[in-house]
Amino acid sequence: MAALTMVLALSSALSLSSASPLTERAVSSCRDVYFDLSATANNRVANNPPADFSDVAATIAFLTQPVAFQQVSGPQKIYGQYCEPTTSNQARNTTLQLLVHGNSYDHQYFNAFDTIPSSLATSWAAYANFQGYPTLAIDRLCIGKSSHPDPVNVCQAPYQAELYDALITLLRSSTKLSIPTNWKKIIWVGHSFGSILGTQISTNHPNAIDVFVQTGIAIPTPDENALPGQLANGYVQASSYDPVRFPPATYPPGYLVTSSKEGRGNTFYSNPLTDYWPALYDRDFEKKDTLALGEALTQNLYNSTSYANPVYVLTGNQDAVFCGNGSRLLGTPDCTEELPATKLFYPAVPANKFDYYAQPNAGHCHQMHYTAPLGFIKAHAFLKKMGF
Repeated sequence: MAALTMVLALSSALSLSSASPLTERAVSSCRDVYFDLSATANNRVANNPPADFSDVAATIAFLTQPVAFQQVSGPQKIYGQYCEPTTSNQARNTTLQLLVHGNSYDHQYFNAFDTIPSSLATSWAAYANFQGYPTLAIDRLCIGKSSHPDPVNVCQAPYQAELYDALITLLRSSTKLSIPTNWKKIIWVGHSFGSILGTQISTNHPNAIDVFVQTGIAIPTPDENALPGQLANGYVQASSYDPVRFPPATYPPGYLVTSSKEGRGNTFYSNPLTDYWPALYDRDFEKKDTLALGEALTQNLYNSTSYANPVYVLTGNQDAVFCGNGSRLLGTPDCTEELPATKLFYPAVPANKFDYYAQPNAGHCHQMHYTAPLGFIKAHAFLKKMGF
């Protein structure tokens, strides 16, 4: 009943013709924190990186090159935005939601592009804070305020996953941080590439995380390939696209951004006429971040055979990235089959600790759509059911 009341309240406040999604607000108290981390991993050997994705043949050759590995290691600095709950819940004082964004976004994805979480209608962080959870939304390596190493050889998933495992260890044990530590429970909330990284964490470190909420992810069917639609996003060199925001000294070749507003929308969103606020997508395109070529090369989902804690999977029912061909123009995606198949990646998770939800009338970036509160409510109801 409480969930239904919340949906009705938000629905009455947020009509489809609203000019802004920020009607219902609960402004969080947040502060910046930086983590000095170090890790070692076996990254892919990345030969012949293309200048950008305009040369389709060179792009496909790069992404499908033979698999070989090289070891990378070293220190990095990771930025995070820590936000306090806006509602007191004693049972959640020692539970942290760790929010890990996807490609071409930074930590503000979880704020619906606000400086701090505030919109209960579109911000995962604001809704989690309202439910009594502290949140830590990070800028992944190579993004935003975090370190920007070699985008081809270093900014790859294996190395990033090991860095975030080091971060989790630090959060559970350190007494030298500017935010609370010694968390008893840590919830990994990933989106897209952040969820892919989550499968690598659960595979290589099955006891690191207490529960995974994997959003913007599914298992494509054999006839689905997102690359054709994604190429229409117009990926170009970041420093050429906007040298002021992405200075060449920090963003060398290999850091890309999407230059096509229409293409990006067709990949990440569902119907622009009925399903989301145009003003919110304007902010999405304005605040977009980079994709490193090394990330594009290492998009593998891992089979987490030993992880046995709870898992919740959430994405839009029209996610063109995982349930289509990368663009809604190439056919209307349908995640009916792909979402339940994600259980195959968690064979040791009991059936009563796994669930999923296809958020209606929503695309890959499900929380930017009118129906976002439905996804927030479903996911947090699962967390409560699992004792978090």
